[in-house]
Amino acid sequence: TSTRDLLFRLQNRPSLSPDWLRRTKTQHLQVPTCGWECIAIAKANLKIHGDGSHRKDISEDRSSVVNKAPREMEPQHRLEGNVGRKGRKAGGMVGVNIRLRGDDPDGDVLIFGALGPEAGLVTVENTGDNEAEVYLARELDHETGTEHQILLSLTDGHLGQDNYITHSLLILVEDTNDNIPVFTELPPSVVIQEHQHPGVIAQFRATDRDSGAFGQVVYQLAPNQDAEILDHFSVSTVKSGGVLMLESELDFEVKRLYQVVVEALDRASLGEVNTAQATILVEVSDIPDQPPEWVSVAAVTRIPEDVPLFSPVLQVKAVDGDRGIKNDIKYSITGGPEHLFGINEDTGLVYSKAMIDRESADARNGAFILEITAMEVVKTGGKGLSISTEVTVIIEDVNDEIPKFKSESYVAEISENAQKNTPVTFLGQNMIPEVFDHDQGTNGTFKLFLEGDDNMFEVTPSMGINDATFMIRVKDQNRIDFEQTKVINFTIVAKEVSKKGEETRASVTIYVRDQNDNPPQFLAKKYEVTIPENIKAGAIIAKIKADDKDSGYFGTEGIRYTAITGPISSALVLNNLTGVLTMGDTAFRFDKEHISSHYLMVEARDEEGLGNRNTVELIINLEDVNDNHPIFRRDYYESFIQENSPTFTNPLIVEATDADENGTENSEVRYRILRGDQYGNFTIDSLSGEIKPNGVLDYELLPGDAQTKMYNMTVRAFDLGSPSLWSDVSVMVYIRDQNDNAPLFPVLDYKVTIPEDTPGGTPVIQVNAKDKDGSSPNNQIVYRIQTGAKDKFVINPETGMISISQGANLDLDL
Repeated sequence: TSTRDLLFRLQNRPSLSPDWLRRTKTQHLQVPTCGWECIAIAKANLKIHGDGSHRKDISEDRSSVVNKAPREMEPQHRLEGNVGRKGRKAGGMVGVNIRLRGDDPDGDVLIFGALGPEAGLVTVENTGDNEAEVYLARELDHETGTEHQILLSLTDGHLGQDNYITHSLLILVEDTNDNIPVFTELPPSVVIQEHQHPGVIAQFRATDRDSGAFGQVVYQLAPNQDAEILDHFSVSTVKSGGVLMLESELDFEVKRLYQVVVEALDRASLGEVNTAQATILVEVSDIPDQPPEWVSVAAVTRIPEDVPLFSPVLQVKAVDGDRGIKNDIKYSITGGPEHLFGINEDTGLVYSKAMIDRESADARNGAFILEITAMEVVKTGGKGLSISTEVTVIIEDVNDEIPKFKSESYVAEISENAQKNTPVTFLGQNMIPEVFDHDQGTNGTFKLFLEGDDNMFEVTPSMGINDATFMIRVKDQNRIDFEQTKVINFTIVAKEVSKKGEETRASVTIYVRDQNDNPPQFLAKKYEVTIPENIKAGAIIAKIKADDKDSGYFGTEGIRYTAITGPISSALVLNNLTGVLTMGDTAFRFDKEHISSHYLMVEARDEEGLGNRNTVELIINLEDVNDNHPIFRRDYYESFIQENSPTFTNPLIVEATDADENGTENSEVRYRILRGDQYGNFTIDSLSGEIKPNGVLDYELLPGDAQTKMYNMTVRAFDLGSPSLWSDVSVMVYIRDQNDNAPLFPVLDYKVTIPEDTPGGTPVIQVNAKDKDGSSPNNQIVYRIQTGAKDKFVINPETGMISISQGANLDLDL
């Protein structure tokens, strides 16, 4: 047999069993997983490659083989992603491809392909002479098949028809979360009774075709529902099924239908979680727990007193409060004059069944009150819940009464300045502000009005039916003034509106009650007083007075002077009863020289210091008192003067100031020499304080022997106040000596006789002169021989001793 025939048979041999396939080499690629089987034939040798340890050689006649079979190289796998059920396009593979490579010793072009029933799942494309790539041709579905077996084929075109080298490819399909849960067991609606206790009310189930966690389903209430759904219901997962729980009681009268949306979701931990929602209608059924409800009740009705028997009076209607049950209602009269009125138990029509007398003891002011009960009739025929109401039947009467006040006269009071519409206060328990007329309708309708009140008051209501409680209230508030009018008298009238127009009158006396509506008024717009600045403690400074138009403690009687304010208020004492202001016993003293006027505010309040307040300005002017001594600007003064000079070397002026008020005698200063000038050698200007010599001074005539002689005078500065105040200062005047006296010899002619042989140096005679100047050097004398000595005599310049000159010749003959 030729090689091609052998290959054909081998490829188609019926003995090629699964056991033989399992012995071949298998390669797995996870996601997807690929299993490989390889049959390699080279020339006359058929080599079946398994796991590398199994090999079977078949000997053939090599000389008959011309073509060399191709060899399939190890497949190369390129992994780009997971192979799932979705995301694959026909003719291509988005995530994974498999690259095949073969080798042919003859260098023929190799052809790759796929065989088997599922070969259509892949597309094999040659990418070169000896290479190809395998792609998925369509999407795979894990739920349809979890694995696919494909034979990959290889030929060089010379192996003969239907002869190939094959490789087995096993594709394992992993599951993805691509199926949503589907509800399989779901009640479309649930009916529960209102007030049913919490518990399970419905069960449901959903399935998911996916496997693993992707196919496991849990249940919950769908989010974003109304709060009432979340409050009343919950969903739990119990044994792979869903349970709808009632969490709190429902009320049919509140809501009858709930749309509960439940949600099934798989347990995917990664990626998107698939969900499905379904709606369960929860219908609430009613139970007989509500009494009947009135839908039509005439609370008040009127009938004439002479109404015929069995005349309709009114009709009531009630319905079952449980709207889902709607039991029949029966009516009955359970209170009131049943002998006068009856009711149709089915229709609720009330009718008269006896003659009605408005003035009978059964009537209350011409009216009857009936209690009507509506009761449910349950299906079993028993009695159910009931409800009752009262209706008033007013009996109309003929006009045989007139309006009447419950008091013949009224006494009341009102506060002055009461605002408009303020009611007066009636005094005494017998003052009942009511008027009545037992007639009915127009006959019992009356008007109320006032007469003689001068339009200061009004009555309300202005009209009444049968009876009315009235108020008298202020109409013109500006005219209710205690200070103008203390008592007001007028009449209140009640008059029927019918043609007959009967009326009744009652007198009204209103006392105006005083109110504290006037503040204290001071007798002066402002108070201004003048006091001496040296006022003593306890002395009266001012008397403040105020009055008040109100009465009693609201008026002058209750005025209290409550405060004085200002910078010096703490030094003053204000009598709160009399308003007398006195000087306090404090360290403070007025000083006009510092502040001449003080401004304060005095407060007065009525109602014993608790009511209205008013203030007035108080000005305290100070009268200057001579309380300041003149003060010299210096502690002492001194100056110099030359003898025989009519003026001082520099002007000698003393100056004192007085802190008392300028322009007054208290501050006017005068000067005089008090002592130290016993000879009157000086004068002082009493206004200016300038001291001048009173003529020229002779130094030598002044007492004392000091080199510089001095006058120490005391000068007084005094004011012109009464009494006058003064201050003294020491003024020292220094007199300087002048050389105004020539030396004088007491003896004008000195004579002495000496021998002619008296030796030189011998004293002859001493002359002595005097100088009246009082100070040195003016009174120091120097002697010299003026003429006649002829060098024979000399004189001592200090002592005046005349001596014979040394070597002098006194010989008269020469």
